[in-house]
Amino acid sequence: MKKSRKWKTAADVAVILSGLVLGYSALCGPWSREWSWGLLAVSGCVTVFFLADLYRLNHKAAPEPGTAAGPAGIEKLVLLDEQNRPVRSWNLAGRTSLVVGKRGTEDVDVDLADCEYGCFVDYQHAALNFCLDSWYVEDLGSRNGIRIRKVEDGQCYKLTGRPCRVTAGDILYIASTRLLFS
Repeated sequence: MKKSRKWKTAADVAVILSGLVLGYSALCGPWSREWSWGLLAVSGCVTVFFLADLYRLNHKAAPEPGTAAGPAGIEKLVLLDEQNRPVRSWNLAGRTSLVVGKRGTEDVDVDLADCEYGCFVDYQHAALNFCLDSWYVEDLGSRNGIRIRKVEDGQCYKLTGRPCRVTAGDILYIASTRLLFS
């Protein structure tokens, strides 16, 4: 357990104990009946909140052995061929933003110009942005749009108007070009 996590746990336990003591004194103390119920309600809410926080802190899902240690489990973007074999990959470690498209008048980070369906890819087709420990994909107003196959349910969704959170195993479709988040 990290030092900061130990301090957080100790602080949560201290607040929970204080809430319990406050609740007990509200019931048994010399206050009027209205104040007693008010103090009991406040201490109950505080205690429940910090119990939930303590539970969340100590029961976070640990990554399974062999899984990616990067944010959201994503370390790279992999271009797949028709037989689902990797053709090319882009490392996402240390990156916060990438532009997917094809080289031309604008500079792009993920160049799909030489792919089989490169003619259907806009010069700036999509953006990948890292925010709050997750990667998000956003259509940059492309002509042919973007679809994403989510690993959770196997369904394919068309991106419309707002960024979409991606996880390891999701497949991004730009035209018929497939990019795997891994």
